[in-house]
Amino acid sequence: MQTDFSVGKCTRKCAVTGEPLRAGELFYSVVIGKGSEIGRQDIAEAAWTGPPAKSVGWWRSRMPDAVAKKLHPAPVGVLLDTLTELLERPGSESLAYLLALLLCRRRVLVDEESGEVDGGRSDGLVPKGERLNAAVWNLVYPTDGRQWAVPVAVASPDLLEGLQTQLNALLFTEV
Repeated sequence: MQTDFSVGKCTRKCAVTGEPLRAGELFYSVVIGKGSEIGRQDIAEAAWTGPPAKSVGWWRSRMPDAVAKKLHPAPVGVLLDTLTELLERPGSESLAYLLALLLCRRRVLVDEESGEVDGGRSDGLVPKGERLNAAVWNLVYPTDGRQWAVPVAVASPDLLEGLQTQLNALLFTEV
């Protein structure tokens, strides 16, 4: 019979001294049996004298920076919903176009007319002479057939840095 236990997150506080654990500080985490339950204690390296009685296991770690969070790519469904919202929001055409380019590059969306990801180009970019004359880029999500009409809105070079920051905020989520 297998039993699963849940060990809580780091408390960021030394169980022995009560002092907060600072970023970069070494500490020990101990899993201790308490009857039929288990608990976790975090102990600063300076206060560590070895594993306490009734400990099930222990490990040494370094306290991460409190503000450093791992960024993970946003799920495809969220990005597609975001594209829909951007297309409905006036003034967001350039950002919507960049997001659509990225989704084509990731092979999430395909060109409705050619059925190919990015119109057949290997670099994922829309060539100047080919699509910029078209007012709208028609894209399809092959999984469920949803369609988007994305206005071709190439941003001027002075706006690209701000758009890149906005696009990164859309693409990644903190966990």
